[in-house]
Amino acid sequence: MSQTAKGLIFHKYKVMTINYFNKSMALLLLRGLCFPLTILAQLPNVAPPNVWNIYSMQSNNISMDDNRNAHVILPILYDSRVSNRSYFGFYTTDGYSFILAVVFLGPQSPVIWSANPDNPVSNGAILNFTREGDLLLRDSDRTVIWSTATVNKSVANMGLVSGNLVLFDQNNSSVWQSFDHPTDTLVMGQSLCRGMNLSAKPTNTKWLSSKVYLSAEWNGLRYSFEPAAYTQLFQAETRLQLRPTQTTLVSNSTASSCYAFVNGSLGFPDKIFSLPSASSLQFMRLESDGHLRLYEMIEPSRARMLFDVLSMAMDFCDYPLACGDYGVCNNGQCSCPSFSHFRFQNERLPGAGCIPLSNISCNHAQGHQLVALSDVSYFSYSLFLSLAISGSSQTVCMQGCLLDCSCRVVLFQNYGPGGDDGGYCLLLSEQKLILFAEDSTDRFSVFVKIQGNYSYKKRMIIIVSSTVAGLPLTWILISAIIWKKCKKDQEQLLDSIPGTPKRFSFHELRVATNHFSVKLGSGGFGSVFEGKIGNETIAVKRLEGVEQGMEEFLAEVKTIGRIHHFNLVRLVGFCADRSHKLLVYDYMPNGSLDKWIFDTSPSFTLSWKTRRNIIIAIARGLSYPHEECKEKITHLDIKPQNILLDEKFNAKLSDFGLSKMINRDQSKVMTRMRGTRGYLAPEWLGSKITEKADIYSFGIVMIEIICGRQNLDESQPEHDVHLISLLQQKARSGQLSDLVDSRSNDMRFHVEEVMETMKLAMWCLQVDSSRRPLMSTVAKVLEGEMSIEPTIDCTFVPNFASSNPDVEGSTSSYIPSDSHLSGPR
Repeated sequence: MSQTAKGLIFHKYKVMTINYFNKSMALLLLRGLCFPLTILAQLPNVAPPNVWNIYSMQSNNISMDDNRNAHVILPILYDSRVSNRSYFGFYTTDGYSFILAVVFLGPQSPVIWSANPDNPVSNGAILNFTREGDLLLRDSDRTVIWSTATVNKSVANMGLVSGNLVLFDQNNSSVWQSFDHPTDTLVMGQSLCRGMNLSAKPTNTKWLSSKVYLSAEWNGLRYSFEPAAYTQLFQAETRLQLRPTQTTLVSNSTASSCYAFVNGSLGFPDKIFSLPSASSLQFMRLESDGHLRLYEMIEPSRARMLFDVLSMAMDFCDYPLACGDYGVCNNGQCSCPSFSHFRFQNERLPGAGCIPLSNISCNHAQGHQLVALSDVSYFSYSLFLSLAISGSSQTVCMQGCLLDCSCRVVLFQNYGPGGDDGGYCLLLSEQKLILFAEDSTDRFSVFVKIQGNYSYKKRMIIIVSSTVAGLPLTWILISAIIWKKCKKDQEQLLDSIPGTPKRFSFHELRVATNHFSVKLGSGGFGSVFEGKIGNETIAVKRLEGVEQGMEEFLAEVKTIGRIHHFNLVRLVGFCADRSHKLLVYDYMPNGSLDKWIFDTSPSFTLSWKTRRNIIIAIARGLSYPHEECKEKITHLDIKPQNILLDEKFNAKLSDFGLSKMINRDQSKVMTRMRGTRGYLAPEWLGSKITEKADIYSFGIVMIEIICGRQNLDESQPEHDVHLISLLQQKARSGQLSDLVDSRSNDMRFHVEEVMETMKLAMWCLQVDSSRRPLMSTVAKVLEGEMSIEPTIDCTFVPNFASSNPDVEGSTSSYIPSDSHLSGPR
């Protein structure tokens, strides 16, 4: 073994630690357990071979039964350099299936290479070096799943260098390396050479064998989607330049058509893509939606998406799966081709595609009809030409679809303006890619098959034609008048809102967000993207499923657009441009609170001072709309996802899309159920709502901040799933300290102050809404100006037979189903 080695070897299922130069063993802290790990493993020249067994490693290291939902790496090799820390071992997200992978250290453990991504092994699988020098992975039934094919190549040891798994010979020369066999990821310093490719399997596609590829060719990088035969070639001559930067994906013309991912050109002049410069380790990954995204590892050991690499060469609609089956893509928006014949598969996720309203039955083929679609074309003209049949007429093309039950769509293009010489015909079935793009040039004739009833149709033609001959023109005129009036009313409504913030055009925001390339998050009503206007960084929320979110959009503009407070996220402006609805906010670099209290790595937790400051900030932020505005404004969706943190961890309340205004002379309002499961006050079941509903939700958030876990946590044992019920139990037994976040020693040092804050949260959680304090009172208690009410009822979850008139005999606040509620936004 090399004299620089230190670490651990699994030898015949037993662990032996080796430590040179009296240096301390490197440890990986994973869910509270320490694992000794290796940098270099030796392959002995004689028997017995080195063996790593999943079952043996689990029993020595971690009980997977308690971590079924965890991302867990059972480590074999360890790269000790802090800047490039990576691990090689068995990786699992469910505890049942494993891939042999290299991952970066972090809460999400990003996989940067895997040996068997499409063929996971089960518990009991074995990895071992054979005597001939092959690294061999066998499943539990001893089937060979993968090998390095390095038999008789004098392999002596293996190491991990900046995410690259390397097998060395006796002279420490590389015999095999994972960088030569990429899966879906490139690490800085890695090259993609001719014959190699990155590949990703789409998550939403009907083809089990489908994949997106980025391949190295002699004249550039080729992007392709199989089996649709869709390709695009990116060549060095295009020299796509985003901005002056250092980090580049470059062509190395002297290295057999290799494209190196490096920090700076370093003498490689043939740039294909320029990327944001690196402040720490970067990697780029080809993902299931077909986008190639650049990530950067930031402290504390987590990855942040920086840039969509292909965004300057491909628009949103250039990606094959952008809008799914039957979806029409236009300017980054997805729609259905005809709402009389199609609907979205998921109203809140237009990108998931559309489905026909009528099911095609081959048993009733006589009822099949072809309906013309206007202003659409095939998503890729070059692909259309490569797949279409030449020479037929439009009539023959349509007849061919009617005779073939599997046919769903007809696309036809004439050779010339007259159309007498025939043209190109393409018939699409459910087994082919049915993707559209908006096109007003009428270069295509597009027809979609629907199911009709022949005899019923015949009768209806006679009846309708004799009675409503004059109605079509009347209805067209009435519809046009109604549409124009609604459009005018909407414009007047937006323009008449007092103190309305700046109004942007869709084009302005598209440019500001670099074509919506840097996604910060997504939720129930849309996605949020990072952008820049001048020197100011902004966050742009694009509503998806616009009709369903129109009420929320107007509520947000009317509410947050005219109130200003340090602890409320500022609405910079908005866009209401045709079907595009967007909201522009101040950018909060530390994201939402949930990422810091629920997904924190074991090596980093928020201090008690920071947590307490966040609680005070939320109280101040809520007090303003509750008590200081002309009309009381109830937020109605208080949760950690709607609490954002700036660069100094100042908390600001966001997302007033579900808010409700209450006149000062109203004690309560009736409203439909809104909010998020797990944060609803008991009175929601009676629909009589005051601002006290926000205070109950705030109490839940306070407890989550103190305990470091969600109110509803399905990963907990059954009796501990509901945190507020557990709080009720611990309060009655005098064991509140058991709930304090065990990962934070700092909170243990301030236990008395933590307990007082927990009691304040309990005051906010009173089932009887009249007994909850005002938000201004909560703020004053936290600031030391007032005391907590001495007689707090330790009932936070209502009983079945509640005496509270607001509750109307409910069970608890977390029973309503998700279908009535909003998701995180």
